Amino acid sequence: MITRGLESATNGMKALIDYQDVVANNIANVNTTSFKRTNIAFKNVMDMVIADKSDMKSPSAPAREMGILSAGPMTDRTYLDFSQGTLIQTGKSLDIAIEGSGFFKIKEQSKINEPTNETNTYYSRNGSFHLTEDYYLVNNLGDYVLDDQNRRIRIVRDPEDPENNIDNRVDVNKDITISQNGIINVTNPDYQRTLQTIQIVDFDNLENVGPIGDSRYRVLEGRDAGMYRKTRGFTLNQGALEGANVNTVHEMIHTISISRAYETLATMVRTQGESLSTAIELGKIKG
Repeated sequence: MITRGLESATNGMKALIDYQDVVANNIANVNTTSFKRTNIAFKNVMDMVIADKSDMKSPSAPAREMGILSAGPMTDRTYLDFSQGTLIQTGKSLDIAIEGSGFFKIKEQSKINEPTNETNTYYSRNGSFHLTEDYYLVNNLGDYVLDDQNRRIRIVRDPEDPENNIDNRVDVNKDITISQNGIINVTNPDYQRTLQTIQIVDFDNLENVGPIGDSRYRVLEGRDAGMYRKTRGFTLNQGALEGANVNTVHEMIHTISISRAYETLATMVRTQGESLSTAIELGKIKG
């Protein structure tokens, strides 16, 4: 029983270390645009049935069950909390925050000449965008924002003009509006027109969507997340960004609770270790 106690406490300490790593990562990203906090789930290593055999009248008689003893917890899995983050007003015309569920669909710049597929696209709620020298809408990594036809979005006076001359440039700070459903409009009276529509997608099963860094997500390999293009159930807010959905106070409370639980388990390990050492010494004396 002493070694079982050591095993249970040790497993608990390992699980708490994993928990602390998750909480620390959440706190570290509290100022990261559109960051989604990570949760952690635990499971018991093994539940063992404890039986009392002291009053058994024969070897074949059933033992009396006294209860269940756990060998301690272990990390089962981590998962993302995709709840809404606070909207932060920036006033920049190409900053776009998604209010509600959904993601921007982004294509990697290094694979722009390849057919669009799951290997060269990813999904993000970080709407901090800007224009390239040839007036394409990209994110902070230089990857292209896609429209509802999986095309790159080009914001110019005349989309039919292939030249990147300065006369085709739009003053994005004055002459661009983005509607709540993602339609990009040029509002200057001299060259007013409707351009492309920003594509917003969502998933039937977000558990099959995982992070790849920089607030980017991709469907887990071999999984089906049920992706579909959204036309309702969200609002795009021009001139704003979504903040992290991390509550610093709650995360600090988790840190304190983890620390206290770890100290308790460490005391248990120390006590169990001392008891085990005593038992070994008594065994030596009797031997």
